[in-house]
Amino acid sequence: MKELPEKELLRPDEVAAYYSVSTKTVRGWIATGKLEAVKIAGCLLRIRREAVKKIEKPTID
Repeated sequence: MKELPEKELLRPDEVAAYYSVSTKTVRGWIATGKLEAVKIAGCLLRIRREAVKKIEKPTID
């Protein structure tokens, strides 16, 4: 994995690079609710750093 930038709000392409996936995959995670995101200025997607770290943790079903 690439290093995650040291900032609170991340762009979808930064998250994609961190996980070595496409931005389309990251947008899919957002659409399905796997990854939380916020819209800034009505159209810009940003992902909170804590949300990125949260999906790394295994869940027990």
